[in-house]
Amino acid sequence: MKIRKISPPYLYAAHYRNDTLNIYRLTYKKLTDMEYLSDFFDRFKNHISDYLISELGIERDEIEEYQAEVNDRMIDIDEEIANICKDIMDGKAKDFGTYFEPHSSNDFRQNQEGGGKSKKYNTDYLPVKCWGSSKPSLVRIYAIELTKSCYIIIYGGIKINLDTNSCPDIDSAGKETVLEKEIRKRVLTVCSFLQEKGIIDPEGLKQFMEENDED
Repeated sequence: MKIRKISPPYLYAAHYRNDTLNIYRLTYKKLTDMEYLSDFFDRFKNHISDYLISELGIERDEIEEYQAEVNDRMIDIDEEIANICKDIMDGKAKDFGTYFEPHSSNDFRQNQEGGGKSKKYNTDYLPVKCWGSSKPSLVRIYAIELTKSCYIIIYGGIKINLDTNSCPDIDSAGKETVLEKEIRKRVLTVCSFLQEKGIIDPEGLKQFMEENDED
């Protein structure tokens, strides 16, 4: 596994072994690919929660509408993240604020400036998620928070049920899996990597990137 810069020193992404792109670029490509989205909703439309159907006003068999919803949300999130990074760089914002929140009730911030622990995954790093400014959103981006101004994106997917344990997903081999299983896999992989390298804060990450000539 490697770490790639997206908008240093604020945003990075994991690049997993055998993947052609870092996970954020792969997620963006996947969630704006109409062929992939058509396949996803063909397979899993019956898993869409009644809550989403009610809130979005889209019936389960309206696959093209769900495709458009995911595509639009992913593009919006990408633009929002880029704008926040620019605002931090220009001094208009201190950090990402409340854009990312802990992944579960068992994950909590320890410091006002961000970072924390996860009882759910038994790690001293804080897993977080974002879904953009539009709610409800079918898109989730998952990351590890070093501080509220420094994140490592670890995964992204489509959330069509209220619980990630009940959400279907498609793994890198194209096989059906569960969203929570994929999140857990990446949380443990990235947190183990960070712990092994002694990275606990943005300064440590920056030093590691410089010493290892990561791009």
